[in-house]
Amino acid sequence: MILGETFTAIKEKRRIFETLLIAFLLLISGLAHGYNMFHYPYYENDEGTYMSQAWSLLTQGKLAPYTYWYDHAPAGWILIAAWVKLTGGFFTFGNAINSGRVFMLAIHLFTSLLLFYITKKITGHLFPGIIAVMIFSLSPLAIYFQRRVLLDNIMIFWVLSSLALVLKSNLKLRFVLLSALCLGIAILTKENAIFFLPAFLYTIYAQTKKESRNFAIAQWLAVAGLVVSTYFLYALLQGEFLPAGINDKNPHVSLLSTLKLQYTRGADVPFWHEKSDFFVNLNEWIKKDAFTIVIGAAATFVSLFLSVKEKKLRLPSLLALLFWIFLIRGKIVIDFYVIPAIPLLALNLGVLLDTLTRKYNEKMRYFLQTILIFFLLGGVYYATIIVSLNPYVSNETGPQNAAVKWIKENLSEDAYMVIDNYSFVDLRDKNFLAPKSFLNADWFWKIDYDPDVFQKKYQNDWTKIEYIILSHEMVKQMGLGSQKTLKRVYESSNLVTLWKNKYGSYFDLKNLISNNGDWIAVFKLNVKEKVMLKLSWEYFKNNFIKSYGQIIDPANNDATTSEGQSYTMLRAVWEDDRQTFDNVWQWTKDHLQHRLDDKLLSWLWIKDEDGKNYKMGDSAAASDADEDAALSLLFAYKKWGDQKYLNEAKEIINDIWKKEVVVVNRRYLLVCGPDLEKKTGYLVNPSYFSPAAYRIFAEVDRSHPWEKLADDSYYFLEKIVSRRGNQIGLPPNWIVISRNGEITSASPYVEKDPDLYGFDAFRIVWRIALDNLWFKTTKSTQYLQKIEPFFQETWIKNQSFPSLFTLSGEEKSFYRNISTASAPLSLFSITNPDLSKRVFENIFRKNFDFAVGSWENPKDYYDQSWGWFGTAFYLGSLPNLWK
Repeated sequence: MILGETFTAIKEKRRIFETLLIAFLLLISGLAHGYNMFHYPYYENDEGTYMSQAWSLLTQGKLAPYTYWYDHAPAGWILIAAWVKLTGGFFTFGNAINSGRVFMLAIHLFTSLLLFYITKKITGHLFPGIIAVMIFSLSPLAIYFQRRVLLDNIMIFWVLSSLALVLKSNLKLRFVLLSALCLGIAILTKENAIFFLPAFLYTIYAQTKKESRNFAIAQWLAVAGLVVSTYFLYALLQGEFLPAGINDKNPHVSLLSTLKLQYTRGADVPFWHEKSDFFVNLNEWIKKDAFTIVIGAAATFVSLFLSVKEKKLRLPSLLALLFWIFLIRGKIVIDFYVIPAIPLLALNLGVLLDTLTRKYNEKMRYFLQTILIFFLLGGVYYATIIVSLNPYVSNETGPQNAAVKWIKENLSEDAYMVIDNYSFVDLRDKNFLAPKSFLNADWFWKIDYDPDVFQKKYQNDWTKIEYIILSHEMVKQMGLGSQKTLKRVYESSNLVTLWKNKYGSYFDLKNLISNNGDWIAVFKLNVKEKVMLKLSWEYFKNNFIKSYGQIIDPANNDATTSEGQSYTMLRAVWEDDRQTFDNVWQWTKDHLQHRLDDKLLSWLWIKDEDGKNYKMGDSAAASDADEDAALSLLFAYKKWGDQKYLNEAKEIINDIWKKEVVVVNRRYLLVCGPDLEKKTGYLVNPSYFSPAAYRIFAEVDRSHPWEKLADDSYYFLEKIVSRRGNQIGLPPNWIVISRNGEITSASPYVEKDPDLYGFDAFRIVWRIALDNLWFKTTKSTQYLQKIEPFFQETWIKNQSFPSLFTLSGEEKSFYRNISTASAPLSLFSITNPDLSKRVFENIFRKNFDFAVGSWENPKDYYDQSWGWFGTAFYLGSLPNLWK
């Protein structure tokens, strides 16, 4: 009786000691994971995804706020939704993710308790349980990832719950069935839990008697399979099990299609390849927590070797091995995939150390175990505290919270914005901060990959997006090339405001580089019209620039002209695109600038007879291209400060004067090129006259009277448009001016429409308007006022502008195009802003394809160039860079 009482007392003391020990371990675990968890680490995009799905479940009765595409089974966020309901809502602990993180803390504590129990059941001792829980709780990787609202945390909780049930000393059928239920839920939380299946079959086999073994395994598989089958049943009932086109031709999501996609995600490279996901993430895991990963992996492989004789090492090593197999399978591996490995590595280390110390006597064993505990805790302490105090002092979420507050206070509820999912619930729900619900705040991933969002809501028009709430993850995905629409919006936006930590991580938004998420920036889409310039420029570069800088004209057998090269150089410098500028200029020099006695540009480069190679089509120069190229070089010098641009510009400017400027009745006249004097006089294209360029040339080349050429250009222009029969004040496409100043038709020398106002002549209006814009000259004002009535009347009559006119004002072509319309648009931008707005809206904006980045005929290089020049003039985007 006395012995029995003594044994009971000892047992009670051990129970109390064990309870206090567990309480102490949970206290350490809770402090390690709970302290500063609302501030570190930064809110990750996936956290917002699972909180938004729980929010959708509770507020909308749907599994997801967008189209549910079976990316994961829903058990995880169903449990999160239950937690939210139980604790009074999404904002009980601050914002939505904070509420989720409190739940993750509870999950971690229960997981720690399960880990202690499992370790003790395997070994029969407390020591390995202490080791396992302390390593798991203080692991920097565990602190970093287990604070976050991630399905992997919930999944490993269910896996360990299932394992604990089948490790019962007296295993009964109900525990087997409950274990199967738990593993089924684990798989419905995160599908990769299925990799643990062999370990469970082994455990049930080892834990059951021979006569009931097959029955227990069959029952376990049946229940687990039944639980998992509910996922497939749901898809069947929704008509979303099979891919579209089998039973239903209408496009829809499909469970089978998603499973196939998930299975094939990632680069198909061996895990040891330095660019494989596993290899890259392994290096990052070791950087964060070398102790747990390296020592834990070593313990796993030692346990595998020793498990041949030591049975208690078999289950821990098998569990870890199975998960390593999942990680090294050669497909996608995301950094947080390591979460389930951490408690398993800790389990292996605890059980192995217990095994290795068992052979010593009790005193020596306790001594060694105590030393090991202090050694391991010292290692973990060093990794957790000494190496980095970030988990306990950093405020990585501060910028993210500040951004949400700013949006709630400053933006309209109707604003269309692209967001990182961390802020989804906080912005959509009126109960957070301000009573605003931003129903047009959309997760960035859905813009590119959910037809219901981009095609239906945005009608394939990304310019409806007003703001980007830019995050680390968004920058990362744009850099990887997975977010093409988001990148287009970003490249067409300007920074509004930015939040970052004083000693935060490195990010370079221009080059799409970011190494951490402790910052947030708000970008606003440029005025929609200005987006057109950027899109047009990108489209032009992608479709008309070949080789390393050759501009082709698809409408003319891919021929290249000096005009096209010079237009592109001007656009490049105004777009601040030095790389393109340098490429185009280099190609131009290599192929067109090799006339023997000057630095002017040969005007034509064409394909040879076999259509495979190019050759010189005509070595003659065209003065408009020469002056535009020279002007672009001067602008490049001012823009980028490279002296070589100035030197090259001066050479061309000097030769323009020497070869392309002649004297007629003591006045200077720009002719269309060198050595082009005809029998009746000089061949002249009035649209080549560029007074604004000449005024800038005058500041560079003081040896020639460029200012007088600018004034004389107005003299000749006035003389040309004052000829008998000219009732519109506009010049013809071509003209001939003799040495004594007589003006005659160019029809003997030019075949196509020389006497009409059209595809050449319209450019003079743009050039004169540019002179007025930059220099406010009286002569430019007078000329623009002179031609304004004709264009006004034409607009009133047609609400458009025919491409060809006789000089008496008769329409010769009902064809309308963007190029010739750039003349009245630039004119009205100076003389009649209200009318210019109507012209722009009805012609330029209406005929611009924002999805493509082009006007009307997308293969017409001339239209794409002059559409840009006209739009840029209207938008005030053609500054005089020389000043």
